[in-house]
Amino acid sequence: MSNLTNQGLLLLIACPVCKGDLGESAEHLLCTRCGMSYEIRQGIPLLYSPTTDLGHLQEEEHLAEMMKSRRLGKSEQFSSLQWKTSKHEFWSMVTANIQTPPKLFINIGCGYDSAFRVFEQQGYEFVNFDMVFDMLNELQNEYGGRSCVGGDVKYLPFKQNIFDYVVSIDLIHHESDEVFALLESFRDLLKTGGMLFLEDPNSWGMFQMAKSILLPKPVYRALRSTCHQVKQATHRPADYEFPTSVWKVKEMLQILGFQNIRVHANTAYPGIGEASFRFYRLLSNFEGVRKYLNYHYMLSAVRR
Repeated sequence: MSNLTNQGLLLLIACPVCKGDLGESAEHLLCTRCGMSYEIRQGIPLLYSPTTDLGHLQEEEHLAEMMKSRRLGKSEQFSSLQWKTSKHEFWSMVTANIQTPPKLFINIGCGYDSAFRVFEQQGYEFVNFDMVFDMLNELQNEYGGRSCVGGDVKYLPFKQNIFDYVVSIDLIHHESDEVFALLESFRDLLKTGGMLFLEDPNSWGMFQMAKSILLPKPVYRALRSTCHQVKQATHRPADYEFPTSVWKVKEMLQILGFQNIRVHANTAYPGIGEASFRFYRLLSNFEGVRKYLNYHYMLSAVRR
């Protein structure tokens, strides 16, 4: 367990129940305030709240397993390339907007994303946080992740006002009914002047707008589920997933006191075929299309 102390992780994490300090005890962490005990598994602290939805956790573990084992058909390879390009564009945007190290990052809902390696090589400190242990274990064992923490995004187990940069990629739509509360918790992690970098599936995306804007959520979810069943898709979104609105998220950030809220253009559009992508590329000569009608939107904002 000395790796926790050596990495300074104990100075960052907190009890998800009461935000008290955590101390090491054998293979557990103990809250010095409320006495809650948390497992340390293979060097990774698992700081789940007692009220974490275990059904939700199991669903996320199932989705992670499908992501890992998924074999792409020929028709899916183009979309897969678009996903990778979108991720590259996001991290390039982050790189263009950060200060020189030493600075402290957290990637909330990191999944299998190993982009932290590049930043650590440059002298940044990086915490990877996710609900799914297997994802964190791979980042630690396969990519050398030094600071990995498991827990529930609705009960973030970290001290407040401590991070320079908070990153969240394709996460908040997993809690589409809790977006404001999530953004508020992201804000509270940041130091004054710290930056939030956010990417999420966009309900205003050109090829999903008709479904996610015009249809009520229950109807959209039912149709989506039926579509995936007919296609016998191996990777299906969970019922609680729903695209978020770039416009509403901007408004929420303003209410929460963020400033310098910027939407960044990106060119990749996952989830469509090559013919549809050619149509999108034609319209994306307009910057507003790349910012607001893309499959993803990318935002940066500064905590006041």
